[in-house]
Amino acid sequence: MAEMIIFASGKGGVGRSAVCAHLAAALARRGKRVLVLEACRGFRCMDILLGLPGQAVYDLSDALEGRCSLGEAIQAHEPSGLRVMLAPSDPEYLPAEDRLDALCRWADRRWDFVLADCAGGFGPMEELLARQAGLALVVTTPEEAAARCAAKVSALLARQGLANQRLIINRIPRDFLPTPAIRDLDDVIDQAGVQLLGAVPEQPGGLPPPGGEAPETLAGRELDAIARRLLGERAELVLYP
Repeated sequence: MAEMIIFASGKGGVGRSAVCAHLAAALARRGKRVLVLEACRGFRCMDILLGLPGQAVYDLSDALEGRCSLGEAIQAHEPSGLRVMLAPSDPEYLPAEDRLDALCRWADRRWDFVLADCAGGFGPMEELLARQAGLALVVTTPEEAAARCAAKVSALLARQGLANQRLIINRIPRDFLPTPAIRDLDDVIDQAGVQLLGAVPEQPGGLPPPGGEAPETLAGRELDAIARRLLGERAELVLYP
């Protein structure tokens, strides 16, 4: 039976999709069968983040509308072993709930983890997926606006019955400068109102596509540690030296 996890954020630009891609790869490297469902309607980027640009023939809408089989809409990420179903190109596409239910039941029998990368904010697609998932990972950055939006999306997820949530604080700068609203990471956690799962240091130049081995950067090591925590292992936070 698959564990379905949705990746949510109150606003865009916090690195939610990159976090999803790297956690999916880290789980797959540990022998888990992982499927990424990209649910950002009209704003596809997971193929680029995984180093697979321009290779998709079918997407999520093709699979749900019967233009291809479910299996034909899945791409392989060979370095890690994960699989991905990319977002529809139409920003107005919204699947019928019974078709999304059927996809989730199909995936439940074939994967250990289904990671759904949602869009920033909260809309009809996120509402549908929240009713399917068992865990939400709320991604934010250590900024007042992002933390406040994280709290909002957390409340909306809970309203749909998804109270099991954890927080990932992403892109923590080495020279973190306190503000009156955000003095430290504890303030981010308090403002978001979600229990912390991981704190990812900022990586200059951004995260490269995940590969077959865990990266040795601070950000890569913390993302790998978050995957271990998801599997029930103990893993200390990877902080700046």
